[in-house]
Amino acid sequence: MLTWVLLTACTHTVASPPATGLPPAQISHAQTADGWDLEMRHFPNEGPPVLLMHGMGTNHYNWDYAEEISLASYLQSRGWDVWVASVRGDMGSTAPPRRGAATYSFDDIANYDVPAIIDSVLAQSPHEQLYWVGHSMGGMLLYTALTRDPGPIAAGVSIGSPATFAEQEQVHQVANTASRLIPAYGTTQSRATYAAIDAVFEFNPMVQLLSNPENLDLDLAQGLADVGMGDVSRGMVKQVHVWLSSGDFVSMEGQPWLTPAQVPVLVLGGSVDRVAPPANVEAACAVLPECEFRLLGTESGLSTEYGHIDPVVGVTARIEVYPQIHQWLNLQAESLPTR
Repeated sequence: MLTWVLLTACTHTVASPPATGLPPAQISHAQTADGWDLEMRHFPNEGPPVLLMHGMGTNHYNWDYAEEISLASYLQSRGWDVWVASVRGDMGSTAPPRRGAATYSFDDIANYDVPAIIDSVLAQSPHEQLYWVGHSMGGMLLYTALTRDPGPIAAGVSIGSPATFAEQEQVHQVANTASRLIPAYGTTQSRATYAAIDAVFEFNPMVQLLSNPENLDLDLAQGLADVGMGDVSRGMVKQVHVWLSSGDFVSMEGQPWLTPAQVPVLVLGGSVDRVAPPANVEAACAVLPECEFRLLGTESGLSTEYGHIDPVVGVTARIEVYPQIHQWLNLQAESLPTR
């Protein structure tokens, strides 16, 4: 949801939406080294642990909002021990006392949240490694984890996750300019801006940007948008501006966040994704030595073209995308060690 959060800038937050969605069997917490408390939603089964990481400007509902569009439920029903993480700024997170909750950056999530989340999952699992499925920013965080310490990760799947920003559409240029206008403090008020145009959801230009609208159940998608969007800090927006300006996926210090790692990775890109164009997504496989790229669209024999969000929450995702993820992970899991 990268572009959405950049184009909906505001400086105050809104109340958390009411609890809905698929209830986890357990909710635990991960504690970061800098004092954040992060909610971990657990959908248990006997198989290996798989961690689901959502994208920027979204939250756990993108994995567990409704049975029809829940990768968490799909994987759990096929034996996986599923963990849905929250990161700082989510409704399932708590900032430390006297710490500004809206000043964090992507680097903070990569350096603090990701290690705490991995440690939390593996502390509660008999397995020595976990699997990772990340959408958009969630896949980019997979790349940072592989760069920092690939050891705990057996294999990963990224969905619509750019590894470079070399190819940009007009909307990226607009977002890059708009990001400079966001005030220095506060958050982008994505939910409130969405609510103002909720009544015209079907004709919302953001729906056109983020998806192939023909691949959405509009009632489900509208309900998901009501609860599944989150505000984004100024620090996050500033970092996206760095990416769009330089064209590179780097830290605020200019260090690459994707380096070679000997871990199998499946990279999925939507054929009509305008937020993360396929070339920017496929670029991960030019760096990762054990990488497979798959284009999601009719060119690959699928029934429809896929945009940015519909590989996760589209009508055909459960029958065309979820099985690819499960089957590929299952192949990798045959040699997963246990303690």
